[in-house]
Amino acid sequence: MEEDKAAITQTSIDLMNEIASISNYRSTIKKHYCNLARRLKLLTPLFEEIRDSKESFSKDTFKSLLSFKEALESARKLLRFGSKGSKIYMVSKKWGKVSENKIGLLGLP
Repeated sequence: MEEDKAAITQTSIDLMNEIASISNYRSTIKKHYCNLARRLKLLTPLFEEIRDSKESFSKDTFKSLLSFKEALESARKLLRFGSKGSKIYMVSKKWGKVSENKIGLLGLP
């Protein structure tokens, strides 16, 4: 269990560092993506403390760390797409959601 704790926290730290290194977001989403990357990078010291602590984890804490690692992997995928993805696809998704919201407000199916 102790090796798993170190492995998960180190993987999370590596993911956060990789997320921090992603740049060149598209202008339409740059502000939001930069904020997400910056906030995730701020969690690095917390995970370094967890990795270096001598205390053992409960199963619930371990499950929470696994869930957080999965969330970091999803964030990395999202931020990579924001950096290297298609502008046309991003705009179409944005306008598609706006259209769905307008239809929902009108009460149409």
